[in-house]
Amino acid sequence: MIIKVSHNNQDYKIDTKQSVDISIPYNFNGAQPNFYDVNPGQLTPFKSGKITYSVAAGAGCNIPEISMNIHCTGTHTESVGHLLENPGDIGSVLKDIIIPSVLITVDLDLFVNSKELYHYPVKDSEFVISKKLIRIEVEKWKKYHPQALIIRTTPNTEDKKYYQFTKNPPAFFTNDALRYISDSGIQHLVVDLPSIDRKSDNGILGNHRIFWGDGENAKGEINPDSINTITELAFIPNEVQDGFYFLNIQLPHFKCDAAPSRPLLIKAV
Repeated sequence: MIIKVSHNNQDYKIDTKQSVDISIPYNFNGAQPNFYDVNPGQLTPFKSGKITYSVAAGAGCNIPEISMNIHCTGTHTESVGHLLENPGDIGSVLKDIIIPSVLITVDLDLFVNSKELYHYPVKDSEFVISKKLIRIEVEKWKKYHPQALIIRTTPNTEDKKYYQFTKNPPAFFTNDALRYISDSGIQHLVVDLPSIDRKSDNGILGNHRIFWGDGENAKGEINPDSINTITELAFIPNEVQDGFYFLNIQLPHFKCDAAPSRPLLIKAV
């Protein structure tokens, strides 16, 4: 299907059959990424009495039951409810179906070299995504006025889909980077990391607070009415070129702060 889209006084056409899935397929009982060493997602057949509802076990159909940690074992999209007493309704927050977006690729920087700030003590040898490197790439596509920013980090090998992040400490964003992203008018942020914040920051989640707050204060109040979303643990194949796209974030309507998601990139013509 060809859809005509108007954005920023410019007309585009998108072919819905030409989309790129940038989620990590959720492989129940198989290899999954893992943050904080949580229990991996599992799929087990429903049992009632002596019947196991699995075709492999002789039943007429499969009736699986699943358990999963939304935030730590796969691609997911989260809302401001992630930091609120009332976790909210991610299905109601994300209303945009087709979002003008820019995909960029950035290298990691040593924190000591970035000369930027974080709200919690960081070792000089830790890797970060800096404002400096993001700004260089975003400026190339600024004329498109994107509402979403998708960030692919390097190195970008296939095994990133299955990282055990206790063994592979992830990079995170500096506060300066999140302030720049907020100042750029970005409402939807998609990253290939398990979190935009450091794995341990004393529970502050300062970058989340910047993005869901006033765009500035890493320890300030958040806006409970924010419609911004963060999608984490995406995976963008190397053959997908940086540039302007339309983004469709598919997710079930969970009344929860987050839900597993399937972000799709569609090239504009």
